Amino acid sequence: MNLCVILALSQLFYSNPDSIIRGVYINPYQANNKDYLEKIFIRADSGLINAIVVDFKSDYGFLTYASNIALAKEIGAIKRYIDVDYLIKNAALHNLKIIARIVCFRDNYLSQYKNYAIYDDSGKIWLDSKGLAWTNPYKSEVRNYLFETTKEIVELGIKSIAFDYIRFPTDGDVERIRLTNVEGPHFTPIIQFLKKVRDGLDDEVEIGVCVFGFAVWYNLRTEGQDIEKMGEHIDILYPMLYPSHFHRNFKKEVNEYWRNYWIYFDSVKEAIKKSPLSVKIAPFIQGFDLRAKSFDSDYMFSQMNGTLSAMADGFVIWNAGCNYSISWTPLSWARNLILKRSVQMSPNTRMKEEGRRYQDKTLEQLLAQEKIQKKNLTMHQTHSLIDSLPLLKSRKVYPDPMIP
Repeated sequence: MNLCVILALSQLFYSNPDSIIRGVYINPYQANNKDYLEKIFIRADSGLINAIVVDFKSDYGFLTYASNIALAKEIGAIKRYIDVDYLIKNAALHNLKIIARIVCFRDNYLSQYKNYAIYDDSGKIWLDSKGLAWTNPYKSEVRNYLFETTKEIVELGIKSIAFDYIRFPTDGDVERIRLTNVEGPHFTPIIQFLKKVRDGLDDEVEIGVCVFGFAVWYNLRTEGQDIEKMGEHIDILYPMLYPSHFHRNFKKEVNEYWRNYWIYFDSVKEAIKKSPLSVKIAPFIQGFDLRAKSFDSDYMFSQMNGTLSAMADGFVIWNAGCNYSISWTPLSWARNLILKRSVQMSPNTRMKEEGRRYQDKTLEQLLAQEKIQKKNLTMHQTHSLIDSLPLLKSRKVYPDPMIP
C-alpha cells in the first residue's frame, strides 16, 4: 500500500517538471540593475531557473518599491529601488515566478516609531549583533503594518509571498530583552499574524514562511517558530537548511557531499511529515562558502540532489551578493535530473524522446568534465549517481547538535 502511494506521489511530482521551483534570491540593489536582470532572464530562457525571490521589504526594514502606505512614508521607510511594472512584465515574458520576500520583525525604521520596538533592561531599544533594531511581534500595530504592506504588494500584482525573520531575535545579548504586551508563548503573535494574512488575502495568493533549518526538527520556542502550527495558515515552507548552520556532528558522513545530501534529504522528509499535504516544501540552498571545505558545483548539487530525492517541491539558492557564477552548472544538473525522472515516469512517448536528448547531452558533459578533472577512481563519483535514489542504509544517531 505504501509503495503504491509513493509511486502515485512520484508520478504527480514529476508529471510537470516546470512546476518544480528552481529559484535564486535577488537583493534590492541588483533588482534595480537592469543589466543584471537581463542576465537572469537569459538563464530563465535556458530553463535553468523558473523563479526569483526579490526583497520588497528589506533586512533593514525599508520598502524597496514606491509604496503609498502613510506610515511607511512617515517613518522614511520607502527607497524605491524596484521598478515593479518592469519586473512583473519581464518576469512574465520569461516565465519567471516572482516571490516577494518580506522581512517581518527586524525593522530599523518601524522600531523607532512610538513604542513598537523591543527594549532592553535599561529601557533603550534593544539592538542585535549587527546593530539593528527589532519590532515587538506582540504589538498588534506592528502586525497590522506588516499586513498592510503585504496587501499592497499583492495589489501590485505579486501573487507569492515569503515572510522572513518571522520570529523573535536570537543573535545578540538576548538576555537583556524585556518584552511588553506579552500574551501567550512566542509562537502566539506569529500565528495570529499568519492567520490575519490568510483570512485577509485571496486564496490565489501563495503564502510562504522562511524558517530556521532546525525548525523542521525541533519546536523553536524562543524564536516562536512552530512549523506544525504555521502549516495551518501557509501554502509553502522555505526551511533554510544551510549545512554551514548545522553542527558538524549533525548528519555526520564520510565526506562533505553526503553530509549535505542527507541534511537536505532527511530534513525535507521531516518537514513533509510535520506539514499538511497542501503545504509545499522548498528549502533554501547554500550558495555561499561559509564553513565549506570545497565550495564548488558538487557542494551545491549535493544539496539539490538531496532535496529532489526527498520529493520536495523545489528549492531556492541564497547568495546575499547575488553571485551565482558557481550555481549555473549544478542547476543544469538538477534540471536534467528532474527531466530524466519525469520521463521515466511519464507514459508520453514524446516526453521520453525529449528526455533521451537531455540525458545524452548530460552524459557527454559529465564524461568530458570527469576526463578533464582526472578524478581519482577510488573516490565517490558524484555525477555517476545523478539520478540515484537515496542510499538504503540505517541512519546513524548522534548527540543533540548545537542549535545555530
